[in-house]
Amino acid sequence: MIKIDEKFLDEVGLSSMPADQKADFIAQTQEELENRVGEKMSEGMTVDQLREFDGIMNNDRNTMIRVLSQIGDYRKDDLYQKLLQKHGVTEGTLEILGEYLSVKWIQINRPDYATITANVAEELKNEIIEARPMILGVNA
Repeated sequence: MIKIDEKFLDEVGLSSMPADQKADFIAQTQEELENRVGEKMSEGMTVDQLREFDGIMNNDRNTMIRVLSQIGDYRKDDLYQKLLQKHGVTEGTLEILGEYLSVKWIQINRPDYATITANVAEELKNEIIEARPMILGVNA
């Protein structure tokens, strides 16, 4: 997922935004981006796929076990090993397993995730650039 941060604010011309407003704007924009990507990702997916992904995101044990059984030995997967390294552990936790499954599920079911995310982020960025005067409270 693309992160909304100070660099993003620079790119859309909002680096001059008052510091007390930046944190709220970043949080709201990140949430909006995630919602839009989620909406776009769900287009064309079956009800079963949506339920399965929801189960993974909510750490539903039965869903996680079912998906793991379809994947095979996840402990040998490079993605899983990278997550263990990222968290500085040698044994996975439910949180790590959930993170692994969500990424793996997307790789399998929505291989166009990166393209969708980039396109949605670009659309949002353009909307913000257009609305910059209003956001900053200045007359264009």
